Amino acid sequence: MDGQGERATPARGNPHIGSMRQASSVVPQLRSAAAFLLPPVAAIVLLLLLIQVALPYLHVPSIFVPLPSSVLSLLASPRIPWLEHSEITLYEALGGFLLAVAFGIPLAIVMHFFRPLKMVLSPIILAAQVAPKIALVPVLFLWLGFAPLPRVLTVFLVCFFPVVVDTETGLASVEPEMVQLVRSFNSSTLDLIRKVSFPTALPSVFSGLKVSITLAMVGAVVAEFVQSSSGLGYLILSAQANLDTTLAFAAVTILVVLSLMLYAAILLVEWTVVTWRR
Repeated sequence: MDGQGERATPARGNPHIGSMRQASSVVPQLRSAAAFLLPPVAAIVLLLLLIQVALPYLHVPSIFVPLPSSVLSLLASPRIPWLEHSEITLYEALGGFLLAVAFGIPLAIVMHFFRPLKMVLSPIILAAQVAPKIALVPVLFLWLGFAPLPRVLTVFLVCFFPVVVDTETGLASVEPEMVQLVRSFNSSTLDLIRKVSFPTALPSVFSGLKVSITLAMVGAVVAEFVQSSSGLGYLILSAQANLDTTLAFAAVTILVVLSLMLYAAILLVEWTVVTWRR
């Protein structure tokens, strides 16, 4: 009797079992992420060490390629307000990206379910994408003045097309049989979108978001090249005018790091939302 009672108690209702199972499921994900990141990080470190050793030996002038140690030293120097310039470029990139998401995803949904609208808007969206953005940026500044808004809209134009196209592609990938099944229950279009179409399209939606977030920093820098008094693009232009290659490489390094961080954030959101693809 005592043995049976002792056996019965530990099995059910332990509040720590669920959290332990979740933790055990996360550990393999962390290991795979570390295994994925370690080789490229190690390769980059080795490449920088090789450049650090090879440049003095080859007598390459610093005006062409600066030493990695010089770039790191400048990044750590308080002489340049790196945080202020990075915040400005990041604000422009995120603002334009979020605008593209806020307008692109709903527009793709509407275009998918209303074919005449898709036939009208698709050529316009394509024309906006193929138009050279560097030529449109001065026009935006002429219309809207020398404020952050034209730079945000430049990022919006760069990011908008991948969001719309990939979202619409994902919606089109829903099996017609599934749509007919949902329709057979007299479900509304909103229910179809909410329960079937959009969840099915989420992998494609996140593909568009990942492409767009990598273009967001590029769009912000292009806009800053045309007109700005601050930001990482402004620093690169200043470096070009002063033949300061070290400053240019330092600004590019921050741009790369910020872009990777934004891309990683989209990956994290995708991992959280699209649970069935883990």
